[in-house]
Amino acid sequence: MTFQYIINHLNKPHLWYIVLTAPHAELSTQKKLERQGFITYVPATSVRRTWDGRIKEIHIPALARCVFVYATNEEMQEMQKEYAVLSPQTVTTLYQNQ
Repeated sequence: MTFQYIINHLNKPHLWYIVLTAPHAELSTQKKLERQGFITYVPATSVRRTWDGRIKEIHIPALARCVFVYATNEEMQEMQKEYAVLSPQTVTTLYQNQ
């Protein structure tokens, strides 16, 4: 992510969207989107796992199959050709109906 990208997009309204990924593909999807120039966020949590009698602490995505992407509406419309995208309004509606 370059500083110039941010400067060029300051005049356009941005929102946080959720891109839905394949199972266990959050980090690879995040890297792919960042290579395309998007600002992304994948919240992580620490868990302890045991392998061969040893305990290791690893970081896993806190929300399965979700990558947060900060983008304009036009960018999201293009992104929907490749990914399933939830708008902020959809997420709000889902949580209000619970």
